[in-house]
Amino acid sequence: MLKTLFLLLLFCPGLARAQVSQPPPPRAPATAQATRTDLPLNDLKIVYFGSSVPYGQGATDKYGYTSRYSTWLAQRHAAGQGAPWTTANISVPGDNTVKVLARWNRDLPPQGGRYVLYALALGNEGIHGGGQPKFDQFRTNLQVLIQQAKAQGIVPVVTNSYTRNDYTPEDYAFIRQMNLLLQAWAVPTVNLLGAVDDGAGHWATGYWDDALHPNDLGHAELFHALVPSLFDALRAGKPLPHRQATSYVQLPAPAGGRAATISFVPEALVHPFTQVISFRAAAAGRLLLLQDSTTTGSLRIDPAGTLTYSSAKTGHLTSQARVNDHRWHTATLTHYFARGETILYLDSAWVGSVREQLRTRQLTLGGGQAPRGAHYRNWLFYRSGMNTEEVHALVADSLLKSSLELYAPLDGRHGPTPDSLANLAQSTSVLLRGLEPAMPRRAPTPRRAAKRPAPR
Repeated sequence: MLKTLFLLLLFCPGLARAQVSQPPPPRAPATAQATRTDLPLNDLKIVYFGSSVPYGQGATDKYGYTSRYSTWLAQRHAAGQGAPWTTANISVPGDNTVKVLARWNRDLPPQGGRYVLYALALGNEGIHGGGQPKFDQFRTNLQVLIQQAKAQGIVPVVTNSYTRNDYTPEDYAFIRQMNLLLQAWAVPTVNLLGAVDDGAGHWATGYWDDALHPNDLGHAELFHALVPSLFDALRAGKPLPHRQATSYVQLPAPAGGRAATISFVPEALVHPFTQVISFRAAAAGRLLLLQDSTTTGSLRIDPAGTLTYSSAKTGHLTSQARVNDHRWHTATLTHYFARGETILYLDSAWVGSVREQLRTRQLTLGGGQAPRGAHYRNWLFYRSGMNTEEVHALVADSLLKSSLELYAPLDGRHGPTPDSLANLAQSTSVLLRGLEPAMPRRAPTPRRAAKRPAPR
C-alpha cells in the first residue's frame, strides 16, 4: 500500500502539493519587533526563511525548490522512509541579512519550528558593486542569525550563495570565497551554486527566468542539491561530520570466485554530483563503476598505469600522471547536470572534461575487475558540483560538508566490521556490501612441442 501511494505521489505531484503550504505573499519587512520565545517547538517542522528564490520567484505558481523539497518529504513519509514533516515558508522577495535580522523575532519564533533553513544570498546583500564591505556584512549577520536560532533551541541549516547573470568575475570570486567559508562553519549547508553554475557565476543556459531568478528547470536543480534525508538525520541527533583519521579497506576475492564490492545508492534522482575516492594500487583494473539510468561508466587504472574515466554516455578522460605506484591518490569526478559537463581531477590536477548529462543511480567499488590488492579510503558523495577551489580544499584534507550525502572513511583497522562502512554524513544513506562474479583468468597458452627432425 505504501509503495502504491509513493508511486502516485511521485508521478502525480499535484497530490502531494496539496499538503504543502505555499509561500506567503510578499510584504514589507518589520519596523518593530515582537519577541515570542515561550512557544513550544514542533520537532517535525521546518521553516524556510529567506528571499525571492526560496519564495519561489521564477517558478510556475511559485512552486520553487523549497516547495519541491516539501513535496519530496511528504513522498518519503508516504513510502515509509521518513518522518511526517511539515513546512512553512516565511521568505520575502528582496530580503537580505539586514532585513531578516530586523524581522527575526516577529516572524520566526511564532512558527514554532525546530528547524530553520536560512536561504539568503550575497546578491541581495549588494555584493555587485558593494564588494568587500557587503561580503563582511553578510558574513557577520549570518553568524548572528545562526547564533540566534541556536539560542532559541532552533537548529539552523544554511544554503550557500548561487548565481546571477549580472555577476562580474569579482562578484563570482566573492561568491566562491563565501561558500568555501560556510563549509567550515558548525552548521549544515547546501551547495546551491554547484547546481546551476555555468562556470562563470551565471545561470546555466536555459535554467533562468530573468537575470536574478531561476525558472522551473533552475528550481528543480536547486532542489536536487538538498540531501533528501538531511532533516531525518538531524532529528536522530547525527552530528556534523569532521575529518577522521582512517586506515583503508581491501576488497579481496573470497573463496568461490566471487569478488567483494561496496556499493552506494544515492537516495532519489541525482542530477549534479561530486564523488571522491582515495585509492592505492600497483596494478591495472576498475576502481569504480558508475551505474547510469541505462548504461555504466567507470574509473579505472589502465594498463599504462594512468587513470581513465570512461563515460556512460560519451568520451574518455585520461590523466598524464601514473597512479599504479602504490601511493595514495584521490580521484574527484564532478558533474554539472544543468550545464552538461563532467570534470575529472586527479589529486589537485584538472585532467579534463566531457559534455554530458548523467543520472547516476549507483556507485560500486571493487568487484571482479578491481586492481589486485587495491586499497580504498575516504569515499564521499555530494549532491552538487564543485569548482576548482573546492576540489583543492578537499585534496588538502578539508572536509567540505555542503550537500554531503556520503562520508565513509572506510576504516578497516579492525577488519570488515560494520564500522568500516559507517557513513558520517548527515544523511540516513548507507553503504552495502556485495559480491559479483570474478573475472575468469585467462588460461596460459599451451606451448607447442618442438618438431623433431625427421629421421634420415
